[in-house]
Amino acid sequence: MNETETSSDELRLLEWANVMLAHRFFIALVTIAAGLTAYQLCKMARPLYMAETTLIPNREAEARSLERMLDANLRPTQYFDRFSATYVSSYYMELLRSDALLRPLAERTWAGSQTLAQLFELRERPRATLADQALVTLRKQVIRIRQDNATGMLSVQCTTPDPVVSAELAQALVEGLKEQLKKSRTAGTSELVKATEQRTSAVQVALDRAEKSLQDFRLRNKSLLSPDLKLREEQLQREVKVQEELFIKLETLLAVLRVSEKQETALINIIQPAEAPLRKSWPPTMTATLGSALFGLLLATAIAFLRRGIRRLAERNAPGYEEFARYMRALNYMLPGVILLLPSRRSLARRQAAVSDQRSPG
Repeated sequence: MNETETSSDELRLLEWANVMLAHRFFIALVTIAAGLTAYQLCKMARPLYMAETTLIPNREAEARSLERMLDANLRPTQYFDRFSATYVSSYYMELLRSDALLRPLAERTWAGSQTLAQLFELRERPRATLADQALVTLRKQVIRIRQDNATGMLSVQCTTPDPVVSAELAQALVEGLKEQLKKSRTAGTSELVKATEQRTSAVQVALDRAEKSLQDFRLRNKSLLSPDLKLREEQLQREVKVQEELFIKLETLLAVLRVSEKQETALINIIQPAEAPLRKSWPPTMTATLGSALFGLLLATAIAFLRRGIRRLAERNAPGYEEFARYMRALNYMLPGVILLLPSRRSLARRQAAVSDQRSPG
């Protein structure tokens, strides 16, 4: 039983090999034609070049604002680093997609002479200016931002038809992000310094008032014989002490804020700067050519086996073959070339004659 199955499998494989060998020129022609077609289309398509820059937020500088918002006794310290990295990276991604950052880039001249509208061959529309179309193109086609949730690392990719423009655009995005962060940090620190100064002034006035009240109380009551007078004096002394401690803390905080306002701290660290790419990123010529050639090989092989099956039906005069042949000939008007699946009447007659000669006695 096993020998019979093995021999039948070998015969089947041999038959398949004979079919492919008989159609070898057709299979090779279709495979080469598909590969050359994909190669020519890739050469005709407009190439795109991608420049990439990788950056990571300075969490030591940015996490301070988060620490002010969260209670140090309540926040989960083991998850805080990861939370701050994700939060800061998401905030940076929103800035990179904001109109305030992208609109100047959409209206800017790149590579010395051309704008993005000229580079992508945009045209005026009734309800959209060239700058608006360039802004939409930047968001949908040019800029791609990826975020690593574990490390907070950001990868900024810019794809344009010009490699120099791609590199300049990626670098301009990073510089614009730096400027936006610097402005927001400076504005926030200035407001905090102003609020701290006002609070310090109010505490100083309260301290002066408490000291004046204690001094007046002691001048009016030089001999503190009554327990009530002693209790009042202790209350005034405690109030002076509280105001002094609060004033000292605010003065210290104000000094730290003024130093941080003038101090230049890098808010982002650039790990990989953008460089002009030497090779195009699209279309993938090699991948498309090999994939199309493989598709052509499979298609030609399937057609070869389909022709073999149809020829067998024709040789056996199977019921319904004539109707099927008429349908294929009618379909040939809509899909030229489908008639090639049918064997010609001359080849069919030769095949039937050869079969009859083999069956006739010697």
